[in-house]
Amino acid sequence: MQSIIIEKLALIMGAVFIMISGCSLVSGDEPTDGLLEDVIAPEQGLNGHSADLEIRHSDIDEASILWQGHWDTSDWISLWQVRDEKAWGFDNLEILTESDLAAPKILRVHYPAGSASPSVSRREGVAIGGAQFYADLNLPPQDHLRFSYRVRFSDNFDFVKGGKLPGLFGGEGASGGNIPDGTDGFSTRLMWRRNGDGEVYAYLPTSERYGTSIGQGSWRFQPGEWITIEQEVILNNLGEADGRIRLWVNSRLVIDESGLTFRTVENLKIDGIFFSTFFGGGDSSWSTPNDVFADFADFTIKHPGGIVQNREF
Repeated sequence: MQSIIIEKLALIMGAVFIMISGCSLVSGDEPTDGLLEDVIAPEQGLNGHSADLEIRHSDIDEASILWQGHWDTSDWISLWQVRDEKAWGFDNLEILTESDLAAPKILRVHYPAGSASPSVSRREGVAIGGAQFYADLNLPPQDHLRFSYRVRFSDNFDFVKGGKLPGLFGGEGASGGNIPDGTDGFSTRLMWRRNGDGEVYAYLPTSERYGTSIGQGSWRFQPGEWITIEQEVILNNLGEADGRIRLWVNSRLVIDESGLTFRTVENLKIDGIFFSTFFGGGDSSWSTPNDVFADFADFTIKHPGGIVQNREF
């Protein structure tokens, strides 16, 4: 009982602070250099995947909203607390209005024909497509968060061999073949694969060479359709491999992966959103053949229990 009270007090203090201010290891084609553009790994199966994935997340609406991200203001970058380091692709971003949405402003990300990540662009002279940044969101770090957003690919979107989508991160983040050591960071982005197959693509201390593919093919993206993604990350207790990732697509649980290790030190927490989207991949064979785009909307961060705090940017 005492530990429960202490935990709730810690959550309340976090809220006050805001008010005041399973898996299969996969390898990639080749490493990229230091701009965090990942090599996409070949497709493999999933071990330890939950057998009961028809459950809907009826408890999600009971979670407390900590933060909502919109694009209604020109200074959204500072309000999202976007880090300067390892950020690129802002020329590929466009803010548009879609009146039939609850929050009508959407972020459109462009991927020009032939484009890929900056490292591929430098090596092969192709265009840079997509964008990437880390956002701390002006929130205190947490051990357990839920992150949701909506994504829609253009009607002519060819998924080619694969690409990245946003997820949560902690510490310095991790990608590009730079495996974290349990003290410096982690990331839990999503990926699309061939034909729109989806997965979680996590950089963990247990990853080998590149990211860890979790639940590949558990759902499929369709061009021209809005899809709602909700990702839950629960960090492991120190000395235990008891971390967990759950993922819902349009309210249907499609991934429930436990037994994960995110950290080996207590002060490594979930810090925010790793917004990362591009084709690739370590070479131009991953590049989009056409000018395409993806739309993003309704970014929300929730805590599963107890905090009543709303921040809307």
